[in-house]
Amino acid sequence: MSGITSRAGLLILVALWSPRAALLGQARPPGASWIEAGGFYQHVSNDFGDWKGVYARAVLVSARNAWYVDAKAQEAFRDKGVYGSLANVHTFSSRFYTLAGAGGGTGDFVLPDLRLDASLNFKLGRTRAVILTAGGTFVDAKLGYRDKALFGSLTWYAGGSFLLEAGARGNWSNPGGVGSARGYGSLSLGRTGGDLLALRGSAGTEGYQLTGLATTLRKFRSQEAGLSWRHWVSHGFGTALGGDWYHNPFYTRAGGTLGFFGAW
Repeated sequence: MSGITSRAGLLILVALWSPRAALLGQARPPGASWIEAGGFYQHVSNDFGDWKGVYARAVLVSARNAWYVDAKAQEAFRDKGVYGSLANVHTFSSRFYTLAGAGGGTGDFVLPDLRLDASLNFKLGRTRAVILTAGGTFVDAKLGYRDKALFGSLTWYAGGSFLLEAGARGNWSNPGGVGSARGYGSLSLGRTGGDLLALRGSAGTEGYQLTGLATTLRKFRSQEAGLSWRHWVSHGFGTALGGDWYHNPFYTRAGGTLGFFGAW
């Protein structure tokens, strides 16, 4: 479906932060836990209806667990709704950790009724600088649509301030048994307490999208890119800026996010 709609909440948040949290092991550096709130606006071409809303996020880190709480209220394709999710990253050993998350939303068609994510993560090599991830996603969307997906990725820590990730996802959408596939990647530069810049992108096919039109968008290609910048103004306070771009044969969506966070 729509890139599996709610990834802008759970997956982006976890993609940017869970590997760093997993590397904590028994240690908990200053600034690992934080709360954030802000708003976003994205213009959508061809009169599909702009995206806009507000969000709140929290990350709570202990020696072996990182909890991710994400909530937003939005209007997208003229459909209003709220979405919330909870995810946990648990470190079992110096080489192995898991991720499990669940979320759900309201509204008529954009936000899914239920989304479940889970992954296994293994640190490879003598320095444990490479992480192999394998997992799956289940989405119970509106109007009888459902998705099942499998994904895998490799993440490389080249020093303390450089993170590179590349992966792929295969998706099966029903009704209709529509298959789709997507590749994605991200680059993160910087460190907590200073400036953290993250770039991400993906391209591939989508099984369907629910946009409020009488005919559901089916089996098409799309591309997207995003940029986020987290800047610590002081030891425990900072700003979060982001830009997003998405394109498919039917419309283009582009806009930005502004938020403020407190860390401890």
